[in-house]
Amino acid sequence: MKKVSVKNHIRRIFILLSVLLAANISNIQAQENPIAPTINDSLQEINDNWERFSLSFGGFLSNYNSGISIGSERLGIGIHIDLEDALGLKTAAFAFRGNTNYRFGKKMKHAVSFGYFGVYRNSHKVLQTELEIGNIVIPVGSEINSSFDLSIWRAKYDYSFLQNENVSLGISVGLFIMPIRFSVKTLHFEEQATDLVAPLPVIGLRSDFLITEKLYLRQSVELLLISIDNFQGRILDLDIKVEHQTFEHISFGLGINSNRLIIKAKGDTYPDIDFYGEIGMEYTGIYFFAKYHF
Repeated sequence: MKKVSVKNHIRRIFILLSVLLAANISNIQAQENPIAPTINDSLQEINDNWERFSLSFGGFLSNYNSGISIGSERLGIGIHIDLEDALGLKTAAFAFRGNTNYRFGKKMKHAVSFGYFGVYRNSHKVLQTELEIGNIVIPVGSEINSSFDLSIWRAKYDYSFLQNENVSLGISVGLFIMPIRFSVKTLHFEEQATDLVAPLPVIGLRSDFLITEKLYLRQSVELLLISIDNFQGRILDLDIKVEHQTFEHISFGLGINSNRLIIKAKGDTYPDIDFYGEIGMEYTGIYFFAKYHF
């Protein structure tokens, strides 16, 4: 009888310990579970305000001021041409803009984006004064056809160093890839043309603010100051826009963009640029866009 009693006693102790252990585990889980949903809900709220993927496109109406100097290695100098005054290129033009952006990571603090902007201007003019381009002089009365084409392809990586449900501040590094073509053609002279592709690295700062539930204010500045041997490049790009999330996945916006570009080169000391002269362009304009996002 004694042995049976001891076995039963041990069994009862084991069962009691098992019940207490199970109750303790349940209590710990009950304390931990309310915290996890709170953290997840907060993170989800932040992520909901900053889209993971977006694709936008629109138009840009701008006022341009452009100049170009074309030289030669033999002469070492070039004559500066104001493209709007000398060649009759329009100072205002309409251009297409497009951009795509993808955020990644659990907190969506990392992003890559690609953008396109293109300006294509052509003119036909009868010269009222003689025009000198490099070592060629085009006389008065000549009919001249000219063009100045500029495309800007942007690729950049962005990191949000401060991000909550209302504010996102970021820093970026990227590349401006700019195919540029300038040409002048007359009846009695062969076409004078300059083609180059300028890959220029830029750094930038960005700020996005959620003003109301569906209204965003977005600003950015990107710049470049570089000097390598006989090459100099400068870029200053300022952008500010207001965006309204009109539908669940569709937004519309209006913005102002200002850009100043100067490239000076004497030969091929900078990668992918074989050019002797100077190109400068400034523009400021208003643009509108539609954006799909999720």
